[in-house]
Amino acid sequence: MSDMNLYQKIQAVSNEIKNIEKNMTVGKGSYSYKAVQDIDVTLEVKEAETKYKLVSIPIKQELVKSEIIKVVKDGGGESIQYMDIVKMTLKIINLEKTDEFVDVESFGRGLDSGDKGFGKASTYARKYALLNAYKIATGEDPDENRSKEQTPVTVDEIKNSVVNYMMTDNVYTQNLLSYFNVGSPDDMNAEQFKMAYINLKKKGRL
Repeated sequence: MSDMNLYQKIQAVSNEIKNIEKNMTVGKGSYSYKAVQDIDVTLEVKEAETKYKLVSIPIKQELVKSEIIKVVKDGGGESIQYMDIVKMTLKIINLEKTDEFVDVESFGRGLDSGDKGFGKASTYARKYALLNAYKIATGEDPDENRSKEQTPVTVDEIKNSVVNYMMTDNVYTQNLLSYFNVGSPDDMNAEQFKMAYINLKKKGRL
């Protein structure tokens, strides 16, 4: 493999690991989503990198944002969560020609009730850096099934749909307001309403 340059090796790893299924559920209730496990990515990439004589090393981590968030529990009351956002630089090195390397930047968000927010954010950032660097697909191919034709939805329609649903689900409303750190729907901006709208559509609630 000594005749392969760094980018040829990266392409080889990409071809080796075509897809990793999302087999982990993150979060609960309306905020839950499917994700690929860090261990699955790490083991798959480690095996392929060893085969093609590459190594990936986090060389820099930067705490971009850190804040305390109040979350309303399903049964009432509040809990405190610590949220950290980390920017990571991952270096991929050709072990046969160590002067050949490439830096990959990625971001990760970690939420924890204790002091593990930074660690979670770091893990996510590294995982996404590897997925992006080697162009690893996760889950089903979105092109397998033809998308349904979508009717354009205006900003007002999005807002009205979300507000109408919030009036029927108090727990969801409190969690949503806490998530965006606002006091009422009047304080939410268009992008936040759009995020909430997409979330509710995915959950089949709209």
